[in-house]
This record gives sequence, C-alpha cells and structure tokens, in this order.
Amino acid sequence: MRVLLIILWLIALPLNAQVFKHIDADGKTHYSSTPPNLTGNSPLKLAPLNRQPVLIITPPASTQQLLPEKEPYPSHAPYKTLSINGLPSDQALRANNGTFALQINIAPPLHSQHRLQWMLDDQAYGQPSSSLDLHLVNIDRGEHRLLVNVLEGNVVVQQSPVLRFYLQRFHQR
Repeated sequence: MRVLLIILWLIALPLNAQVFKHIDADGKTHYSSTPPNLTGNSPLKLAPLNRQPVLIITPPASTQQLLPEKEPYPSHAPYKTLSINGLPSDQALRANNGTFALQINIAPPLHSQHRLQWMLDDQAYGQPSSSLDLHLVNIDRGEHRLLVNVLEGNVVVQQSPVLRFYLQRFHQR
C-alpha cells in the first residue's frame, strides 16, 4: 500500500510544476520549468480550461417520435428501360479468373440525384454510384443472382429484373 502511495505521489509531483516565460535579447519567447536569472521573467498564468455544461436530453414522450421521418415520394418518373447487358443468355458465363464486366441499359438517362447500387446474391456489391459499368472481380463459380437498384438518397426508386447466371471457372485438379 505504501509503495502504491509513493508511486502516485511521484507521478503527481510534476503536475504541480511551475512554468516560467522569458524573452531573450532577440525577442524570442522561451518557456521553462526553472526561473532564469534574468529580469523580465514571470510565472506563466494559464487560462482556465474550456468546460462545456452537460447537455441533458430528455427522452421523447412517445415511441412514435423515435421513428425516422418518411422520405417524400421520389419526384422523378420511372425509367422505361432498366436492364443489365453483358451476360450470355441460356448458357454459362466462362470467366477463368472470375472477373468480367457488365453494363446497365437505362432510358431516359440516369437522373443527377439517382445512384445505382449493384446487388449480387442479395448483397450490395460496391458503393452506390452513377457509373453504368460494373467490373466484377474474383466471383466464385456457380449460380448467382444479379440486379441493380436505382437509389434516391437511401430509398430504392426502381429495381431491374433479377438476372440468374452461371459462372464457370477453370478448376485445375
């Protein structure tokens, strides 16, 4: 117990040190823990710490207030054409390293507030973007589901039809 108190006292000792400020002949300001033997030195007065009062947040009276506000219905008309190009129909896709490229066919052109989110096997693939091209990398062989969502903010405005495809990769035995 005594050892612990001595260690705490030794740790706290430097916190009580005085800081001195003096200006030399060249006009440079120096700070030190020992007072120099010069005239014009003075202990440094530190400003009080900036403290903010604690914000007290009261919980809402009803749980209805906790629900997010409904986003307004999208103002842009639906796209007449929204399809995925670049996949062979009625046959397997052969990609030896699991890497291939796809494009989206969309008409009218993508609205400036909309983003495309590719979905591979019901999982988001990449970040939403305005790019009409997708480069899939290192996809496992087998059956996959692919679609694209048109997003306005976080709201799905429109969705392409689900495309099922089969990927064949070279498998060395």
